[in-house]
Amino acid sequence: MPKNYPADANLERNIIGAALIDQQTAVNILTELSADDFYADNYKNQRVFQAMMTLYDKQQSIDPATVYGQLVIQKDAEIIGGIDYLDSLVDTVVSLVNVEYYIKQLRDLTLLRNFLKTIDKIVNDYQTKEIKDINEFVGSAENEITKITSTRRVGDFVPSSEGATMYGSKIIKTKGTEDTISGLTTGFSSIDKVLNGLGDGELIILAARPAVGKSAFALNIAVNAAKKKKVPVAVFSLEMNAEMIFRRLFAMGAGVEYQRIQTGYLTDFERAKIQDTASELSGIPLFIDDASGASIDDISLKSKKLKEKEGNLGLIVVDYIGLIDDEKNVFKDNEQAKIAFYSRRLKKLAGELKCPILCLAQLNRQTETRENKMPQLSDLRSSGAIEQDADKVLFMYRQSYYEETGTNSKNKKLNEEENQAKQTQQKSNNPTEIVKITIAKNRNGKTGVVDLSFHKNFGRFSVIDQRQQARIDNANREAFNDIDD
Repeated sequence: MPKNYPADANLERNIIGAALIDQQTAVNILTELSADDFYADNYKNQRVFQAMMTLYDKQQSIDPATVYGQLVIQKDAEIIGGIDYLDSLVDTVVSLVNVEYYIKQLRDLTLLRNFLKTIDKIVNDYQTKEIKDINEFVGSAENEITKITSTRRVGDFVPSSEGATMYGSKIIKTKGTEDTISGLTTGFSSIDKVLNGLGDGELIILAARPAVGKSAFALNIAVNAAKKKKVPVAVFSLEMNAEMIFRRLFAMGAGVEYQRIQTGYLTDFERAKIQDTASELSGIPLFIDDASGASIDDISLKSKKLKEKEGNLGLIVVDYIGLIDDEKNVFKDNEQAKIAFYSRRLKKLAGELKCPILCLAQLNRQTETRENKMPQLSDLRSSGAIEQDADKVLFMYRQSYYEETGTNSKNKKLNEEENQAKQTQQKSNNPTEIVKITIAKNRNGKTGVVDLSFHKNFGRFSVIDQRQQARIDNANREAFNDIDD
């Protein structure tokens, strides 16, 4: 142990032992604690906890035999003392009745330990670094301490005598209209109406097959949120560099074809529109990070720093979860465990920063083998973990994608509607097409299908007018009912 910070080895052993005895107790422990809560015995219990967490992510049973097998894989079996140590943990447990109390005690020790570590760090910075501005140093130290104390457990229950008065008064005083939403706007009224916006602390998954347009749609939402609500928006692009993203933003904002922007074959009028868009983009709080090798820790740290710098953070966009770097090669070839871990971390980060996180994900190929190719929750890669962690799940369906890939949809209703849309495009010489946004999960609201117009050449999405929407509602309902069946 590097320093004698507070820890309780016996408390840790009791908790780990209880998890080895009872599966439901293990689930409670793994969801309420983290590896950092286990500090004693030279981190032996932390290694066991990490092994159990890996098994939990794989949806495998947790007992001394399975945990020992995972420890062998982690090269930690000999370090902790082998199967004998696991047996000793089981023998430590007298009763499972007090496990919740033990968990709270352990979390309090972690709080105290982190508090003391933070104080030591502040003192060390004072002793070893040049202090150019005392007020800035004190302010930074205060922020670090506040981050620790904000996690303090003051009380476990909110009595109804308090909650009814406090929240009832808030509801009564809130005045809105039919179109009022409580969350952050996506910029698309038809989607906001179903989702009630993007709520603080929510993890929202946006999934589609490659090349359907999910990156473009996410950028539309990011710009809309930054522009309309004037809140800082962070975009982590793990696939495209910043120049490619801004080219897309210029095409979207100026209404100039992306291909023309790439080649530089532009008219004077188009160049003027791009100049106007540059002025507009420079005035909105949109922040792009294009580090292709970003890890989940990088995303977390950079997001927290941005919020500290800007004083607020309205939205985080991650494009996409499958490209987050496993820098320590923890998961090796276990894609399911990796996605499950990242999904849980993103949900936790959304709660810590009190802002929504819009995370993009890929769909597997099974959509292309069905007659009705409208996506559904089972189409998500590692769908169990993502579906469980996400507060909202949105799917994108673009009929022409299946024509481009040679896997035409056989859904009669959707094909008829798409053909009508194409005829309208040809008559108006307006290259747009319908993209269907399926809201497959909405923890606190409705589900359904919403149609948007996709101006593919510009990467711009827009709400469909009411007359066109009324014409296609029946096709939507039938398609969504097919998914439910």
